Amino acid sequence: MKTLWHRILLIFTLLGSIGLSPAWAGTMPDSAAQVITATGTDRIDVTSRFNGRDILIYGALSHPGNIIVVLRSPDTTVTVTKKVQMGPLWVTGKKVTVSHFPGVLQILSSAPLAQILPQATLEKLHLLPQAVMTQAQLDPLPQQPKLWLQQVLESKKREGAFVLRENAVKIQDGRLFSVHLHLPSSIPLGRYTLNVYLVNHGQLLAQSADQIDVQQVGLEEWIARYAYEQPWFYGIALTLFLAFLGLGLGILMQRKS
Repeated sequence: MKTLWHRILLIFTLLGSIGLSPAWAGTMPDSAAQVITATGTDRIDVTSRFNGRDILIYGALSHPGNIIVVLRSPDTTVTVTKKVQMGPLWVTGKKVTVSHFPGVLQILSSAPLAQILPQATLEKLHLLPQAVMTQAQLDPLPQQPKLWLQQVLESKKREGAFVLRENAVKIQDGRLFSVHLHLPSSIPLGRYTLNVYLVNHGQLLAQSADQIDVQQVGLEEWIARYAYEQPWFYGIALTLFLAFLGLGLGILMQRKS
């Protein structure tokens, strides 16, 4: 975790790298537009006690404009079910597997997206949760796929995995920007992509790309790695453990009775 002074030093380094100083005279540099981004951390450790994490995204701009920050996790697969009524009971009905969409998608901007870029550009760059869902694949393909995708989208929004926050990115003096985003407790593991777009008058001036690794650590990581590398031994060990656990509980219950 970077300290506050480390962050301040990094900001001044960023400013120097694009030929700026804290005392701007309001002039625009002649060089090509740049957006340089830094994060409060480039790695998130997930344990059994993980209950979410706040991340600071900040950086410097060579040209004035609006900022769009997009954090996207690796693609995931979920199973969506719908309940049907059979007499007085509701039972699980049809199941559809939805794949090829991110488990986490957070989009944050310095102004309403409709004011930053045209709708066609937003969809082309997949800067809307609805646009991302159009890439999803459904198996088996239901009669009304949009309804099933909408159910996935609403579920992700309730979890805090799909987030659209306009006017969330703060820009100071037209040259520095910062925003906090929150990752929910249930997030997929893997390498997340962090893209930051600099836009001015509907034109994409610059873009930066970074990565944040979300990794499982501790006992959970060891068990997961062992289960992956030695699946047969893991299955045998787990079966024996559960058998001894059941035997122990049975003996304990007999003594109490």
